[in-house]
Amino acid sequence: MSSNKHLNIFQTPFHNPSIFQIRDKTRFEGQLVDFCVPANSYFPPPEMVELIERNMQDILKYYPDYSQVYQECISDLCGSPAENIVAANGITEVITILCRESRGPILTSVPTFGRWTDIPPDFDIPVHYLQRKKENAFQLSADEVIQAARETAASTVVISNPNNPTGAWFEGDDIRAIADALSDVDHILIDESFIEFSDLESAERLAMDSPNIIVVKSMGKSLGWHGIRLGYAVANTELAEALRRKVPYWNINGLAGFVLKNMWRFKDEYQSSFAKVAQDRDYMFEQLQTIPGLVTYPSKCNFLFSELPRGVSGKHVRDLLLDHYGLVVRECSNKVGSTEFYLRNVVRRKEQTDALVNALGEVLATLQDRTPAPQPEEAEG
Repeated sequence: MSSNKHLNIFQTPFHNPSIFQIRDKTRFEGQLVDFCVPANSYFPPPEMVELIERNMQDILKYYPDYSQVYQECISDLCGSPAENIVAANGITEVITILCRESRGPILTSVPTFGRWTDIPPDFDIPVHYLQRKKENAFQLSADEVIQAARETAASTVVISNPNNPTGAWFEGDDIRAIADALSDVDHILIDESFIEFSDLESAERLAMDSPNIIVVKSMGKSLGWHGIRLGYAVANTELAEALRRKVPYWNINGLAGFVLKNMWRFKDEYQSSFAKVAQDRDYMFEQLQTIPGLVTYPSKCNFLFSELPRGVSGKHVRDLLLDHYGLVVRECSNKVGSTEFYLRNVVRRKEQTDALVNALGEVLATLQDRTPAPQPEEAEG
């Protein structure tokens, strides 16, 4: 049992508490090692931080630029034309608009990013779930998505590629097959927030040539800075223009805008960071395989999804790792389609991975000696 009396901060319906809340409630404070927030470990470089510090007075004093400036900056990074890009205050801004305006039903696979499951009920829009199964390593086929869309009469189909939290993925041919078969639905929304960490083909080009596909991306993961709140969407010119009219004026804050406008200085470091994360992911995957009873699934993201030994509670594991080791992990019981028997651990550098693997091995060795609790055969909603 954890000796920390303040871990009830994790009793949130959808997401983990902020790192600031966790620091305030634990004895480790600034010494915490975070395996929860999926940020790039190799970006931004120190030179970028110094550039921001030197210009902070202007960043805070003046209004930011207009959206067209940021569309051009994002275009320079991703290669899609600026006219097809919608700059957003984090991916949630775009997801909220797209879910709110869907006539429903919405179909999404689960488990997935919580906003895809949490927002539709807020607007009384029916949402159906396509369950990913552990016996298939949480992978889905294009045929499964197409069949589920037809059975639910979905007007909006959400595809996360690669998927959060499982790390499972669709190949480019699968995405094209889904797009061809579902060309009659209102929207196919493809969440590519983690695709930079993979070798997968982006659907941005497909979206620009399609009447109903919109690709959405969070930039906090790849930039390593979730706090600046950046994301974007890519669609055909008509859809992109319509979506831009629905986001607030000056929706990109001054700090986020400054980062975008100066990314050209650090493009080499940005691009090379993803290969480094991939190397660390391979290392972390191998090391997690050495923990008896823990099953870790292949991933194309900058995190790994692991099933705990039978009967071991992820909530208990999370609390012990935090209370005794100062390690923050993501227990997945508050994700639709998952249970407390799964952890999502963000890929970190090797020395941090070693610390997690050693601590997790010690905790699981202790807990497995106790009487196991019932555990379902697969993740269920």
